[in-house]
Amino acid sequence: MGTAGAHEHGIARLGLAVDGTRLTIDLQLPAESVFGFERAPRSAEERATVAEALDRLRTGGARLLAFPDGVTCALDSAEVEAPEGMEGDDAGEDQHAHEQEHTHEDEGSQHEEVHLLASLTCSGEPIGPASLRFADLLPDVVQVDLTVFTAAGEAAGRVAPDASFRF
Repeated sequence: MGTAGAHEHGIARLGLAVDGTRLTIDLQLPAESVFGFERAPRSAEERATVAEALDRLRTGGARLLAFPDGVTCALDSAEVEAPEGMEGDDAGEDQHAHEQEHTHEDEGSQHEEVHLLASLTCSGEPIGPASLRFADLLPDVVQVDLTVFTAAGEAAGRVAPDASFRF
């Protein structure tokens, strides 16, 4: 059996779907890779770490990618779902992603996931060479299970967090 969907520390699962000039980012990763821990925060400092990390992910999702030459993409919307007790100030904002996130509970409660679903509009169709840029936003991610969907087809593989690929 494959490991797609399995919870592995330091491994992000990233789906990118291109539909014309629209790009959807579907990112799932261990809470440890976002916050440094996978449990409810125990101090004001840890709560601040969680809130800051969730806000950075919500507003910075488009920065996870370097787009093909000449293409710029702007974030239209971003929904972040964190484990119960780690939602931050916007806890009730996203019930749909919350329900989807909890489909991964079969591995035990110690393995918590964070889910980002973002929609971007690009200045042109984002087709061509691109690269991942996880280092600034998510430095604890060591590998990415990347799946790219375009009108030309689908490609998938486990890559480095700074890997180059083609849309």
